[in-house]
Amino acid sequence: MEKRLVTVDFTEDGFAIVRMKNGQNRFNLVFLDSLNQALNEVERNTKCRAMITTGEGKFYSNGIDLEWMMTVDSEAIVKFQKALENIMWRVMHFPLPTVAAINGHAFAGGAFLAMSHDYRVMRSDRGWITWNETHLKLRLGDMLLNLLSKKVLAMKSIREAVLFGKRVTADQAKELFLVDSMTELSDLIPTAKQVAQEALGPNGIDRDMLQKMKQDLYVRPSGDKPFLPETNLKGSKL
Repeated sequence: MEKRLVTVDFTEDGFAIVRMKNGQNRFNLVFLDSLNQALNEVERNTKCRAMITTGEGKFYSNGIDLEWMMTVDSEAIVKFQKALENIMWRVMHFPLPTVAAINGHAFAGGAFLAMSHDYRVMRSDRGWITWNETHLKLRLGDMLLNLLSKKVLAMKSIREAVLFGKRVTADQAKELFLVDSMTELSDLIPTAKQVAQEALGPNGIDRDMLQKMKQDLYVRPSGDKPFLPETNLKGSKL
């Protein structure tokens, strides 16, 4: 049986645990397709009340698979850019409360994925969250800048984690409002479930209304410029 890069487990108390299980969980077309399939499973389950995403081992996600991108043609890069843009907006507009349980490093695209969620819980003793595009000599396009403007409101946070690409630990991330809470690895999923439960409140939230509210608050613009121009990619050092 072919190994699934992203799996979904449904708990008896109504949570979907989406696990990224491909090492560093770098984004390429195959990985994004697997992630999309997992999101489809969650949406089809009408008994599911909230979604939690996490990784395994040292990594939540180490971002875009630049080595893979160096091996494909421009058509595949454009297709990938659109697929990643769609996955970010899909998570931002997901019809359930979403929590990123950051078990390890969340770099660049991985940090963007975490920020696409409603909430973030980070492992306290290990792992960084950071945007290292400055160090890779890669510019951020409209879509990712738009995401940051909606999810990271403090200028200090933008300056430290994005502009200067510092490796932010869990306690620093909480101080910068990049994550909502931090905890030991053994309590990561239980804490994420508690966060989601508090978001749901005692009476729950209607799926359709929640999604409409997210779409109103996080308006998806049309005609965004590409976020990872091929000229920048080819000229950067991996």
